[in-house]
Amino acid sequence: MISTLAFLFPYSGLGKITLYPLNREFGEAWSSLPSYGDAKNGKPRRPPYAGLAAALSAVSGQPVVLMPHSYEPVDDEFAQPAVAVTTRPFDPWILFTAVSEWERCVRKGEHTNTLAPLLAAAEVEHPDLASYVRGAEDGTPHAPGWFYRVAAWNFAQRLARTSLPAPDGSRTRRIRWRMDTQGSLISWDDVTKRMTLKPKRTGYALHKLDFRVVTQPGEPLFALHALPTFSRLATHWASTRTAFIEHGTNKNTLLRMPIGHTKNSDGEWVPYARNYAAEVLDACGMDFTAWPTNDDLAELRGQMRALIPGPVPHVLGKGVGTRFNKILADHINETFKRPKIIQVGFEPTPIELTRPTKGSITRADLDHALAATGSEAVRIIALYSDGTTRRRMTEALAPYTNTSDQPLDCSDHNDHRLSERLFVRFHRLPSLDRADRVDWHDELAFLDQLEAGTTLNGAWVETIWNPKPTKREREAGQHRHDHKRDLRRALYERGIVSQFLARQTTPEPEDVAETEAHDEAEPPKDYKAINALRDLVFRLGCVDDRLRHVTDLADEPILVGIHLRQQRISNRRPGAADRTQMVEVLTALHTSRDPDRPWHMESYDHSTHDWRPQAAAEAAFGRGAIGREGHARHEEGALLARQHIDSALKILPSDRPLIIFVDTEACRTIWPGLQNVHFGRGPLPGDDLRTPTRSVAVIAINTSYGEVPTPVENTASPRKSPKRPPKPQDRLYKRTTSTGLTSWYIAQASRTYEGFGQAGSIGGVYTRFTLPKDDWALQRKDWHSFTAAQLAIPHAGGRDPQQLASLAAQLCHQSLAWDARTRHPFPLHVAGAMDRAHPEYRGPSIEPSVTTEAEETQHDV
Repeated sequence: MISTLAFLFPYSGLGKITLYPLNREFGEAWSSLPSYGDAKNGKPRRPPYAGLAAALSAVSGQPVVLMPHSYEPVDDEFAQPAVAVTTRPFDPWILFTAVSEWERCVRKGEHTNTLAPLLAAAEVEHPDLASYVRGAEDGTPHAPGWFYRVAAWNFAQRLARTSLPAPDGSRTRRIRWRMDTQGSLISWDDVTKRMTLKPKRTGYALHKLDFRVVTQPGEPLFALHALPTFSRLATHWASTRTAFIEHGTNKNTLLRMPIGHTKNSDGEWVPYARNYAAEVLDACGMDFTAWPTNDDLAELRGQMRALIPGPVPHVLGKGVGTRFNKILADHINETFKRPKIIQVGFEPTPIELTRPTKGSITRADLDHALAATGSEAVRIIALYSDGTTRRRMTEALAPYTNTSDQPLDCSDHNDHRLSERLFVRFHRLPSLDRADRVDWHDELAFLDQLEAGTTLNGAWVETIWNPKPTKREREAGQHRHDHKRDLRRALYERGIVSQFLARQTTPEPEDVAETEAHDEAEPPKDYKAINALRDLVFRLGCVDDRLRHVTDLADEPILVGIHLRQQRISNRRPGAADRTQMVEVLTALHTSRDPDRPWHMESYDHSTHDWRPQAAAEAAFGRGAIGREGHARHEEGALLARQHIDSALKILPSDRPLIIFVDTEACRTIWPGLQNVHFGRGPLPGDDLRTPTRSVAVIAINTSYGEVPTPVENTASPRKSPKRPPKPQDRLYKRTTSTGLTSWYIAQASRTYEGFGQAGSIGGVYTRFTLPKDDWALQRKDWHSFTAAQLAIPHAGGRDPQQLASLAAQLCHQSLAWDARTRHPFPLHVAGAMDRAHPEYRGPSIEPSVTTEAEETQHDV
């Protein structure tokens, strides 16, 4: 059995709340507030409820939420009626004064004061939180949106009363928690510190426990997920966004403050409290704490600590490790005994996840797998600038030749045959080293001379990974331009998919001699080059029989992946991205019982409204603007997305059954039948395609860290170490609720945890509080924990649900591009990879200048 960091708690344990009902007059007064923006370069916008809630948290020292009181998801965050919810009643004078001052700031000094009288006049209620739950008896519990946040507060408050015991040899270290005004627990007094000498740096981090109340398919009780993180602290104010403040009389609660930055009279950037919190505190007679200097942050002095702004180099790694998760799970079980909570666990099934085919596609299977591309021949165009990179490419290609023990020997500018179907052509491209932008349409003109027709081209391109400016460039304010986005688009416009290989620095002669002396018999493999080549072959649509070997699909279904993601549209101005669009990628893996016919992948081309071979569809997707205008996650936008995708599915062969894989988190607002409250009883993908003679099954995969229970240990496995929690096995797990609904799970340890010795699994033996000083350098490593994916079957299409879950798990367990498990089954994984390869992925969006007739037709479908 797999124990987890998720807990079901009885409704009697939810506790009470303090609630202020806000009537329609309050909503009308709120709608009359002017637009404002207290962030530099921020667009003026309608004041959010969260702005006033943050100001009330500052003066009360307790969590506050203002949200619509609705049992259904709402697109409008200002929908009426609304409520203000907190943990204890506000002091009436403090409440009136704080709301009055906040409104005065929003109105730029105008004393209109419309909100404070209405909020102060609200009759304070102290109801049981459980009284707001509906549908529990049917296994579909749901509550207003604010309920989930407040339930997590109550849980965190109770847990904070007892310190966490962290065993350290014969001693036990007690970790005291302090709750912040967002309901997280912070190890404020137990900070991890690490110093380095070369370069001389000091880093700090603290443990933070977030909590999320969620539902599970068919489960009558709400589940609380504990989400531990190792939050690293900033040692200067630059770009920081969040600060924790020890403020006010309530020393057990920390104020979590969103912060911005502005220039003072001396032209220096200084932080300030967002949402006018400082002004509200001053109006209530509460002096705001002095802002620490950069030196104070670097020495951890004062009452304020800031989080680092993002993924930046740091002397401390991320993650708390599996040992900490085990201690935390045991502590929660010991703390909550009245009423007793239930720890969520997964039971093993008889289905083992096997990987009979490992590594790259073999030379013996290569031509058969390349037939899946739909082309008679495939050409790899190797573009390089550095000679070392060319050598690495030839060594990675060697296994596909008759002399696999020797690097490929061929000249540039000519096709060199590797097999019946595969060719390679090398071309040196010095412009890859240019520091500024390059006109790639001109640089790649030589590709137009390549023979077209039945040959499929793919580019393997050298790149300078994360180019760092030289000292001269830094002094001149110059930086190298990263060519990958521009170059990838230029290749897509020629119908060529691409994969990049990061250049390695040439080793010094002493390093070469040391490496040769260390291992003369077998030099180390260049896994980066090998994996880059595998990924390129994967993008070209090459599929060997490894998927066929682990599945039993006698009726030859089409396996469909539906990948959705919402992306902001940038209009290239500071503070832009004021609207979003939906990115939609559909793939179809055609299975076959005939061993002479390889399985082959197609993807949907939105521009031609047709299904095309994988590489051609990716090129068509990549050379256009990302996303579809008007499509969104809710209301009319969701309906447009659903209709458009259903119209694409109707083009697939109607005589073949379908098995559709979707990402639960991304798709559930498009198809409500994926939501736990409507599970299997609302709209689902492929509803219009089901007939008495055609099966259409839907498998929902959820990989969200906050929604899928985090595995703690495999309680059925013997312990190799008395400390280290045993890892999950390679098998399918399941959990059946009291209503009889089963969900399946894949649980695993990461490759780092399993394959890098002590550095990989150190978090299984120690916590960051108890790591011995002799091993203190391992604090710089990322400490990994176990992860899981949930497989739910909202519609089985007449198939055995467990067999469908097994199919999804096996398609995650096999990978063409690397040797570990993927987060999603193969068709859905391919769709996600196409999205991530788009030149505009999470970057600037290019508005389409011309709308084709085909695109207009699709938009109207």
